[in-house]
Amino acid sequence: MTTTPTSAQAARLEAHALGGVTTALTTDFGRRNAPDGMLANQVLLDALDRGEWRRFLVWPPQEPAAVLYVSSTGTLVPAGDPKGGPALAAAAEKTGWRVLVGDGPLGWAVLEGNPRGVFRRRPSAREQRLMTVSGRPPDVAEPAGFRRATAGDVDRLTDLACRLHVEDRMGPPISRSALPGVRSRMTNSVAQGLTFVVERHGEVVAKLDLSLRSRRRGAQIAGVYVAAASRGQGLGGGAVGTLARQLLADGLPGVTLHVRADNHPAIAAYRRAGFRDGGEWLLALR
Repeated sequence: MTTTPTSAQAARLEAHALGGVTTALTTDFGRRNAPDGMLANQVLLDALDRGEWRRFLVWPPQEPAAVLYVSSTGTLVPAGDPKGGPALAAAAEKTGWRVLVGDGPLGWAVLEGNPRGVFRRRPSAREQRLMTVSGRPPDVAEPAGFRRATAGDVDRLTDLACRLHVEDRMGPPISRSALPGVRSRMTNSVAQGLTFVVERHGEVVAKLDLSLRSRRRGAQIAGVYVAAASRGQGLGGGAVGTLARQLLADGLPGVTLHVRADNHPAIAAYRRAGFRDGGEWLLALR
């Protein structure tokens, strides 16, 4: 019997190992059956589908048991054996990452991987839950006013996104200088048809976005927010369930989202919308 050496260094993924890593991610390194393994690692697999294999760090290099994807926007996405955390943390030291999101145990191991303080500013980290739905579309009533967002919604969407940033504990209120960046992201999302809203009495009261939409790997819902005055009416869960139903009916293999582990009302709403718990997730910002 062989064991994975914990002292091995991480290295860049090489082309000859691409097939093996793709297979490992599809089964979540043997920890999940289809399609759950693929859905847990859909962001990583989509990146490989798009030819971004050079952005992957693997540990150990010979027979990878853990990977870390470093996106062009400074996001780290980990998957695999938590024992690879220290090696992947050391390899990611110079990437200038801003966000880490993905597998919980390995994510924590990456954050704690270097006791000498590789990370100049201590990240703000919190546990999330991965939630998934696949197979038969959930039977959820579509909220009145549910629709795809238009350019005329961008101002309101920017406001709701800024509120979500604060309420979801992602940081302090968005500064005036950072506001154009939020607006630009919402404008681009709307232009690509990736943002949806619920409108009541002429006002957008809820929003949600698609951060991933892949015919092969499924979709990921993000940025779910319901204005305070409209909560308790089932709008968030109803909108998420409606969008998931549409995506599954369109032939996508599954839909995922991640939610703060202590946001029990949202978790309950997503369960009613057909989603099931997919395990510990981690979101860290610095």
